Amino acid sequence: MREMVEKSIQLNRELSSLLVRALESNKAIKIGWGKGNDPKPRNGEMGVASHLPVGARVRLLGDIGDLAAICATGGNFTLEGESGGWFGAWNRGAKLVVEKECGARIGLKMEDGQIVCHGSAGAEAGAGMSGGLIVVRGSAGKRAGAGMKGGLLIIMGDAASDIGTNMQGGEIIVNGRCPPPGEGAESIPLSSKRFAEINEILSEHNFKIDSDAAVIVSDSEHPTVVQTPTKGIDSQYESITMVSAGNPRLHDHAPLDLLTLVPLRGQEKGMLLPLPIIPIVDSGKGLVGDFLNRQPCMVNSKPRSIDLLRITESNIHTCTDDLDDAAGVVICLEELPRMNDAELDALISLLKSRLADEKFVLLGGGVDRISLIHRLAAALDCDGAIANAATAANLPACATLPMVGLSAREHQLTRKGVSQGVVISWAADASDALITAAAGAQFIVSNPFANSEVPKTSKAITAAIEDWLANIDAEIRGHLIEIGEDGIDQLNRRHLRALDSDTANMTGIRLAGYDRPMPQWLGQ
Repeated sequence: MREMVEKSIQLNRELSSLLVRALESNKAIKIGWGKGNDPKPRNGEMGVASHLPVGARVRLLGDIGDLAAICATGGNFTLEGESGGWFGAWNRGAKLVVEKECGARIGLKMEDGQIVCHGSAGAEAGAGMSGGLIVVRGSAGKRAGAGMKGGLLIIMGDAASDIGTNMQGGEIIVNGRCPPPGEGAESIPLSSKRFAEINEILSEHNFKIDSDAAVIVSDSEHPTVVQTPTKGIDSQYESITMVSAGNPRLHDHAPLDLLTLVPLRGQEKGMLLPLPIIPIVDSGKGLVGDFLNRQPCMVNSKPRSIDLLRITESNIHTCTDDLDDAAGVVICLEELPRMNDAELDALISLLKSRLADEKFVLLGGGVDRISLIHRLAAALDCDGAIANAATAANLPACATLPMVGLSAREHQLTRKGVSQGVVISWAADASDALITAAAGAQFIVSNPFANSEVPKTSKAITAAIEDWLANIDAEIRGHLIEIGEDGIDQLNRRHLRALDSDTANMTGIRLAGYDRPMPQWLGQ
């Protein structure tokens, strides 16, 4: 583990422990000073002081990295130093202060509370915020207030270009120089009433705006509308089949190895999958049964000790309640705001600090960005990468197999110990799991209710998943006996055949009858 990640995890765990005792005794926490109050500033730690609860009071000395004080529910946090990007993101009621400069996206998508930056802020300050107050004493970078839905952003210094781009609500006040607003925003005069109201708000911080300050609001006459395309799959694996690689058929009573090990990176131990499939279920609560007691699932909440918890924007505020119980996390990049390498590293460090040691961290994202996901997984010490076959491009599912395989080879995932999985948007059967395993991925991820309605009761849900897993288990055994292989780990691309030339051309799988890859793949 890299040194800065270790330092960040250690600081976050230390702070979590201190918070429990401080809340019980109603005391404040100071970090960055020695016992004699001599300064020992922190330097570069990431994801510090996330998920602050109501009543917390924290003061930290030093310059820290990205994602500091995110997802706060309440309390007070003061940073005597500089902060990286995403300071106070997703704030829901805390009072946060950074006394020097701050990076990009301060207060991203905050809903309530106050954030004060006594220096300048980077790009997209207050982007997507829907409530609360952000005050930047210095200047702000490009696209300040972009995508705002509500709340108030006050910039005491100068603003950069594209301010207010794609605003839908809220208000931006610029006391310094202000360029023309971006698309979807407009500038209006500051009324005397609003002038007095703003200065009343700022009086608490000993700031004051001038009567000629610029006011940026959403352009009601020319709003911008974004319609996100539907993600899906053009076709399933109908044009791929499993064949024997020349081995004789096994006896019906032959012992079979259906286990798949998903190892912790760099270790021989890990997660043991009884079947090469991970069901996606909304909650892990109540999942019991002959198969379910052993079969890890991917859940949005209430994970069991063998389950992986999905991390998305919808549960990033509440995920800390579930991390203690989970076997690990899957960071769903498609369902989080865009992050660069350093910001994602900060999120991973934050999550690892809340997880026990030797827990899994996997990255998930669309197969059309699989090279990026594989690069990030390899570079940021993740245990696995999961490609979602459903994308806005609506690619056929069979295209996923060569895309994942070629990218994995390029980034040397096997050598680096990074496991691979594929998400499909239909309820998988044994053939889907075996085709994916033969193509080189360790497991397939599927919603057992993708083709049907979810049962009304938890008992019925559990029974339906048990039946689904039992059928897959029986069918896998039948397939392995028929093709003459005694284990999942024996499967490879020699066992796959494309049933038409289009699929063979697309995937590099041997064309049935021709029994060789198409000529353009022979050099791969």
